[in-house]
Amino acid sequence: MGSCYSKKTHRQLHNRYHASKAKTPKKLSQSFHSEPNIVILGAGAAGLACAMELKKQGFQHVRILEMSDRIGGRIRTMKFADNYIDVGAQWVNGKHGNVVYQMVKGLNLLDTSSWDAYVNVEWIRSNGQMMPRSMLVKLVKVMRSIVRNQHEDLIDCDGTYGEYLVEKFAEALSKPDMKHIDREWAVDFLRTFKKMEGSAVDTDMNAADYGSFRPCQGDGTLNWRDKGYKQFLRVLVDGNEMNEHGLLQGCIDLNSRVLKIDWDRIDGTIQITCENKNQYLADHVVITASLGVLKKNPRLFFPNLPLAKRKAINFMGFGHVCKIFAEFEEPFWKDDWTGFNAMWCADDLNQPQLEWLSDIYSIQPYAHQPRVLLGWAAGPNTEIIESIDSKLLTLGIMLMLRKFLPKMKVTQPKCVVTSHWSIDPAHMGSYSYPSMLTKSYNTGPDQLAQPVNVLAYEPTTPSYVSLLDIRPITVRPIILFAGEATSSDHYSTVHGAVETGIREARRLAGYYQKDL
Repeated sequence: MGSCYSKKTHRQLHNRYHASKAKTPKKLSQSFHSEPNIVILGAGAAGLACAMELKKQGFQHVRILEMSDRIGGRIRTMKFADNYIDVGAQWVNGKHGNVVYQMVKGLNLLDTSSWDAYVNVEWIRSNGQMMPRSMLVKLVKVMRSIVRNQHEDLIDCDGTYGEYLVEKFAEALSKPDMKHIDREWAVDFLRTFKKMEGSAVDTDMNAADYGSFRPCQGDGTLNWRDKGYKQFLRVLVDGNEMNEHGLLQGCIDLNSRVLKIDWDRIDGTIQITCENKNQYLADHVVITASLGVLKKNPRLFFPNLPLAKRKAINFMGFGHVCKIFAEFEEPFWKDDWTGFNAMWCADDLNQPQLEWLSDIYSIQPYAHQPRVLLGWAAGPNTEIIESIDSKLLTLGIMLMLRKFLPKMKVTQPKCVVTSHWSIDPAHMGSYSYPSMLTKSYNTGPDQLAQPVNVLAYEPTTPSYVSLLDIRPITVRPIILFAGEATSSDHYSTVHGAVETGIREARRLAGYYQKDL
């Protein structure tokens, strides 16, 4: 439990471990040996993993508060067309060192994929011109070499990741064996490639810290066949179609938007107030809400969180990616067609009322959905795409398909829907990334992951204290943080989120000296 005994004042301990503005340690209302009340904010992958691990460690009083009307967070599988689509997370990214893969391997839930987002698809300009295959192979080879060798280069890089890619790409094209590559094609290719790396790659993604990401080796696009990522959620909570909450049944309160977390109370407890007027008292709170939600709700915590924590929340990046699903009566494409990556010509970048179209960088058939195309979008207009009228959205998709696929007989979509991550109050974005401010202010996932601690002691009799002149003091983690944004090497992934949920559960188990 980390208790210590001292006759000294607690100023040094206070400065280092005591986040409370009050100078004196908290006198707890109950002993350390009492069963603690633990509240988890968010029923996404991190929150569910944390709750399951706490249960596994023997904690009995665990409750999850979820703002929305469902579990899963940025995992959302929904019925569409002939079966299911994943509106959020879609693939298991690698096998080795991937906790998601380890949990489901052997269950016959995953399907390997030979799909390659760079080589196995066509690269087409908005005037209908297709990049020659030989040129595409060379340019993809260049980019893969840059990415493969970037780790050491990025450590000392001062600019954005986009600037790094431009510099290295230019160096590669200057070599004699690349002199026959058409420069206009190369520029169009690089513009689209950068979009595929993230919406903020040019403007805000810090190149030096971007190198901290560690991809899991193995197939990076393992899919869930026609059942979707919800299959993993069922494995995670030991649930099924009849009981989606599994072993957490009765432990999850949906539609519970938290308005206030009062964490500096005299007895060391935390009071949580929800929009529906419900209140909860907890000994520990695990925050798994998205970084976007934390950014949008600076008054959630009372009093304010310590400065280091606020810096991490404010200065880390949180990006947007949008998915667009178009269902057709019948496919107008051939069975072996793999889709295209879009290279927008300058003249087509700013069409009146359709400026958002140029943020769509790829359209491809959706696996196990023979009548559905999936579009990917990233850029400054993501929020517009996720909120525009369905008729205008359909018009734009039709226009884009006809511009890029002039030889195909494109038909009218039966239904077009989009994700809403950037405008959903329960998420306010899609994924975290290292921003330029992250580096400037020396903060990031590791700082966000650190718990907020207070000094505390359990009730003792006056005679006991006066006779021995000692007081058992513990460094007590009262607010803990999990979620993909708290992972320094697997941020923006489901497996990163799951890892961090388990990490915080084990932190509490260690505090209470539960068996690990």
